[in-house]
Amino acid sequence: MFQSGRTMFRAGGFEFTTRHLLIIAVLALAFSIAVIMRSYPIKYGFYLNEFDPYFDYRATKFILDNGLDAYWRWHDDMSWYPEGRDIAATSQSGLHVTAAIMYQIFGAGAPLMDFTIMFPVVIGSLTVIVVFALVRVLGGTTAGLFASLFFAFSPAIILRGNLGWFKSEPLGLFFGLIAAYLFISAIRHKEIKYAIPKAVLGGLILGLANASWGGIQYFSIPIALFFLALPFFRRDLTIPMYVAIAFTVFTLVAAVGFPRPGMSFVTGLPGIAMVGTTVYLVAANFVGRLGGEKARTRNLSFLLIAFVAAGIGMIAAGAYDAPSFRYLNAVNPFIGSENALVESVAEHLTPTIVDYFLDFSLLLMFAGLGIWLAFQKRSDAAVFALILGITGVYVSATFARLLVFASVGIIVLASIGLAEITRNVMERKEASAAKGKKKTDEVVAGTSSTKMIYVATIIALLLIPVFYPPYSSWISAVDVPTAIANGGSVFRTQTQDWNEAMNWISENTEEDAVIAAWWDYGYWITTLGERTTVADNATLNQTRIESLAKMFIGDQEAGAKIAQDLDVDYVLVYVVGQKALTGTAGNETSTQVPLFTLGQGGDESKKTWIMRIAGYDETRYLESDGFTPKSTFWQSTLLGKLIPYEPLNYVLFGPDGNIVNVSETYQQGFSQLFSKNAKYPPGEQGLPFNLVYSSSSYIEDHDIVTGVHIYKVNHDYEPKPKGDPYTPNTGTLADTTPGPQIAELETAQGTIKIEFYPNAAPRHVNNFITLANDGFYNGTVFHRIFPGFVIQGGDPQTRNATSDRDTWGQGGPDYTVPAEFSDIPHVRGIVSMARASDPNSAGSQFFIVLEDSRFLDGQYTVFGRVIEGMDVVDKIAALETVGGASDNPRREQPLNPDDARIISVRIVDR
Repeated sequence: MFQSGRTMFRAGGFEFTTRHLLIIAVLALAFSIAVIMRSYPIKYGFYLNEFDPYFDYRATKFILDNGLDAYWRWHDDMSWYPEGRDIAATSQSGLHVTAAIMYQIFGAGAPLMDFTIMFPVVIGSLTVIVVFALVRVLGGTTAGLFASLFFAFSPAIILRGNLGWFKSEPLGLFFGLIAAYLFISAIRHKEIKYAIPKAVLGGLILGLANASWGGIQYFSIPIALFFLALPFFRRDLTIPMYVAIAFTVFTLVAAVGFPRPGMSFVTGLPGIAMVGTTVYLVAANFVGRLGGEKARTRNLSFLLIAFVAAGIGMIAAGAYDAPSFRYLNAVNPFIGSENALVESVAEHLTPTIVDYFLDFSLLLMFAGLGIWLAFQKRSDAAVFALILGITGVYVSATFARLLVFASVGIIVLASIGLAEITRNVMERKEASAAKGKKKTDEVVAGTSSTKMIYVATIIALLLIPVFYPPYSSWISAVDVPTAIANGGSVFRTQTQDWNEAMNWISENTEEDAVIAAWWDYGYWITTLGERTTVADNATLNQTRIESLAKMFIGDQEAGAKIAQDLDVDYVLVYVVGQKALTGTAGNETSTQVPLFTLGQGGDESKKTWIMRIAGYDETRYLESDGFTPKSTFWQSTLLGKLIPYEPLNYVLFGPDGNIVNVSETYQQGFSQLFSKNAKYPPGEQGLPFNLVYSSSSYIEDHDIVTGVHIYKVNHDYEPKPKGDPYTPNTGTLADTTPGPQIAELETAQGTIKIEFYPNAAPRHVNNFITLANDGFYNGTVFHRIFPGFVIQGGDPQTRNATSDRDTWGQGGPDYTVPAEFSDIPHVRGIVSMARASDPNSAGSQFFIVLEDSRFLDGQYTVFGRVIEGMDVVDKIAALETVGGASDNPRREQPLNPDDARIISVRIVDR
């Protein structure tokens, strides 16, 4: 479509023509549109969006304040209390490091918060240039320009990278697409001296992309499939073979350079897929040289079958690091999670056909043409585009969050298809005009008209989804408030409730206060409120979240017991309501008070998922619609009592918003009215909780109430739960019948005797006894001393007094023991097995519980109990530790290891 054009100036051997000017103009337009579309939330305020960006901001700030070395060693004590969190190993370090470096270069003295708010807009807008470069290699300049414009408008991509979305997706996608461009460009090079540097750089960038967003593991799928397909449509595989080797090796090197993904990328399915298919491509390069064309095809087919069979065998044997359910489900969308926590997350919802039509509209039609063209051409670029499109749609079928990959694939194919139509319209008429001089002028005039009609038609068609239908257009889709601006409610409004509440927490609670809230709000509390939380959006500890759910859905006594077990000082509850009218609340007086409806995005809306996560029967608390609470919810759950409203009658609203019917009982289609009523008012004595803060929209009776309520926990209150508060359904505990043998631990502080529970944890009991009889524990140290929590020992790397302390806590036998979780509570004196993040990673390390720590229940294997010597355990717990900064991994180690040493362990009969 683009001709050389008139030369405007020359620079050496390069001629800058009007064609280049047009390309720059279109890219500038795409960039500008991208900035505008991604900046829509600014009308609701200049904030970080959603929840995770607040953690990522805090992590980036930590690097700038403390340096990169401290970041790699940062153990955050303000999250997941009391264990804390190893930040580098559990977060997307690539984002934090890149943002910190870019801020130092481009920050220009601006506040870091402002920089991070704009970061996704800038990165997302720059990505339109990258998309142009990638699609230009795959389908030509015209296709690349179309792709840049489509990418600028794509709602699925914008919603994962608009103003304030300082999360992993924008940067991960930016790096991932650069890597894809360098990869395919290297594959298509005819000179290896240019191909290899591109492959190396592309691999390094893809590794960085994986460290910036875990979802970038997706790119391993199309790349691996491309390696498998390449030998069947490209005869000379020399350059592709070297490119594949360089690209794969440097991807793995870069990924391993970060704690996450680290070696798990190499030993997991993405790394194995890239390595395996690279080996296949090398083998195919040699096998393809044997015999003629028929023999080549036959040999390659047998080779492919062998490699696929080997891959299936490896997966069947489980010879890889299993990914989390989210990644596994993306590859196999037919498996169900059966996990309420996973299903409760909005971004994990399965997209519908309607979502695809609304997000892609006419692009689907052009993408269909792109698929047909790819099958027709069967070049390396066409096949890669086809694979990118098909796999992108495939993985997006599982999670709404992955629609970004469907967007990339559909945009690539649609751009190629539309470019082909455009080329035919623009070039065929010009060729006709050249056939005869007599008809040239007439035909050219007709051609110009045709071109103008075509351009106008295409523009009109593509603008339809941008503006129509009004409430489902692309512009409407991206016109979404930042979560903290509207409190994450369903309303497109502005509120200061959350910011005011976080400021109150920062200024009015103790610096060492621990705050419990539903995990959605953990990052806000830690970053803006500057206080410690027991759970947050990282969802690292599902058992902890289940404990929170049980706290909220259990009755007052059970909830108070769990709150005290979690050692929290404040409980935060968030309630969204809308003022419906003013009336009487049924009190002794007929005073007119505002009446509200509830259920627009706060904890009152999340109660169904909270019940499921807690393991409660939701039908006991909810009406037949699965949402409206029954009276048992308000009377028998702590959450019902913490919500400062009182239920009244049910009403039916007419189309004009007026009440047309009233009922004292629930009826389908009716809404329940509520009046304000705090069941735990401020200052009232003898209650397990006291309301100490409510945000302004609740106090001032705004039409839309996004009420943040904070309760202080009364630690002097003695809860009396009926049964085990952590067991929603009645049942008995695991069999804790003591075994015939006990362990005698002779320590530097005295003797500790432990009885075993062989019926509850037979493998762990046998493992401990075997190790003890082999002298494994002799000379080891209680290397972790956490007063008020646990002492931990059993690491063979602590035997040598001169050993590197940085390795303490990492040792064990050369095997692991499968988990044997039970409902035995982690109370004082319990002996339980330590493990890594993998539930089945226990080996030799064990810990003794110092104080009730029920939040550990169900995630660590209890295998015994101290029956004598808890005074010795307390002496060890009181030993002086190394101490130091909160991010010092040695801070819990004994200052003098000999004072905490286990001299011997003997197994004796009772």
